[in-house]
Amino acid sequence: MVYPVPLITTSRKITDNVVITSSPFLRGGYFNFGARMALINHNGSIVVWSAMPYGPEVIKGLQLLTGDLKADKFNVTHLIIPDNEHTMAIKSFKEVYPEAKIIGSDSVTFDKFEIDYKIPETLGNQLLSKKELSTDVGIKEDTILNNFEFVFLPFHANKELVVYESNSKILFEADLIFNLGAEGTTTGKVVSEQYSPQTGYPKGFNPHSGWSFLTRFLQPHSSLGTFFFNLLASKKSGPGLKAIYGWNFEKIVLCHGNIIEKDAKSTFKHVFKSYV
Repeated sequence: MVYPVPLITTSRKITDNVVITSSPFLRGGYFNFGARMALINHNGSIVVWSAMPYGPEVIKGLQLLTGDLKADKFNVTHLIIPDNEHTMAIKSFKEVYPEAKIIGSDSVTFDKFEIDYKIPETLGNQLLSKKELSTDVGIKEDTILNNFEFVFLPFHANKELVVYESNSKILFEADLIFNLGAEGTTTGKVVSEQYSPQTGYPKGFNPHSGWSFLTRFLQPHSSLGTFFFNLLASKKSGPGLKAIYGWNFEKIVLCHGNIIEKDAKSTFKHVFKSYV
C-alpha cells in the first residue's frame, strides 16, 4: 500500500462541518484504488476519519474545515480507524496530537500506543448509539456521543467499523463498498476525484488502465463489484448490514473511488439487497 511522495491531495467541503480530502493510492504496487480522509468539525472539536499521513496537504484540509488559513495546529480530539487496513497514518497524527483519542475495533493493534475506545466483537452486528457507546465502550466526550453512531462488522474480511454522522446524514465506510467506476475518464462522464488534475494527474487520465483494468468493476452497479463486496462482508454480517440501512443517510463517504452523493440508500440496498 503506497501513497505518492510527495503526497498531493484535493480537499472540498461537502457540508458546513465536513471536509473530504482525496489522494491517489496504490494497492499491492499495481492497482489504483485511491484514498480518502474525512475531517468533521463539531463546535471546534475535530474528528478525523481514516487518517492520511499528517503534513502540508492534511493541514490544507484542516484549514478549509476551520476557515483559518494561517493555522498549523488544530483542535483534533478524535481519530476513528475504519478497519484493519486503514491504520498506517495514525502514528503521524498521534505525534502531532498526542491527546487525541483513538476509536477503533479491538482487532486493531499498535506497537507504541493503545486504542482509547475499543469496540469488541461482542458488540458486533448491532447499532451502537449513545447508550452503548457510553456504557459498553466507555466513551465520555459529547462530541462523539451526541453526533455519531457505529456498527462494527467483525465478520467483514477487514473488520469494518461503519460510522454515521447524524447531523450531516453521512455514512462513512472504508472497504464495505468501493466506487472506482466503470466509466471513469475513458468516456468523460465521470472524473475520478482521486486521479484528477487537482491531485497531479493529466486531464483525461484513466486510472483503470494497465494493471488496474479490473478496478473499473469495483463499483456498486457492477455485478462483479457487488459479488466482491458481499464476499468481503460475509453472510454473517447480515444483521449489521440491516442496522446500517436503518440509518437515514443521504451520502456515502468511502475511501476508494468517488463519494456517493445521490441515491445513497438505494445504492446501498442494491449492493446488499439480500440483507436489507
